[in-house]
Amino acid sequence: MLDSANTSQPDINASTEALLSSDYELNGTINRAASEGAKFALIMAMLEQNCIHRPHLEASKELNQTPEVESGLNRYRSNPLSANDTYWQTCQHTSQLIHDGQLHSAQLWLAMHPEPLSQHNQPDAIDEEVIANCSINTQTRMQEAKQSVVQVDETGLYDILNELEPIPA
Repeated sequence: MLDSANTSQPDINASTEALLSSDYELNGTINRAASEGAKFALIMAMLEQNCIHRPHLEASKELNQTPEVESGLNRYRSNPLSANDTYWQTCQHTSQLIHDGQLHSAQLWLAMHPEPLSQHNQPDAIDEEVIANCSINTQTRMQEAKQSVVQVDETGLYDILNELEPIPA
C-alpha cells in the first residue's frame, strides 16, 4: 500500500526541477558564463527583471535559535512583531494619557511598552480584499508568485545517496 505523501513526491520533484532548470541564476548558467563577456551580457539581458516572476527558495528553519540568550543581552523591551490582546490594552492606556494632556507620560509609556511593528507577523501577507481590488494581471502575477516557490527538502540528498549503487572495488 502506498502512502499519499510518497505518491506526490515525484510530482513535486518534477515541478521543482522544471523551475530550477528554467531559471538562469538557480541552475548556475550565470556563474558559468561569468568569464565569457558576451555570453554573460546576453544572459543578464535575458534574466527576468521582475523578481516576483522568478522562482525563489523556501526559507529554511534554523535549528540553533536561542532567544533566551539574546533576550538577556538587551535590557530594553523589543518591539513585538505582531499585535496581540495585551497591545490593545496598552493602546487604550496610551490614548487615555494623550487625551488627558499628559504627553510626557505618554512618551514614557510608549518607550516602556513599544508598539508592535505590524498587525500580523507576516511581511509578505496582503489582505484578500486588497488583492481583489487589483487588476486581473496583478492577481494572476501574485498567484504565479505563490506557485513559483521552490520547496527545499534537506532529506532529499539522503534519498539520492541511497539510490546510488556502490562502485565495485
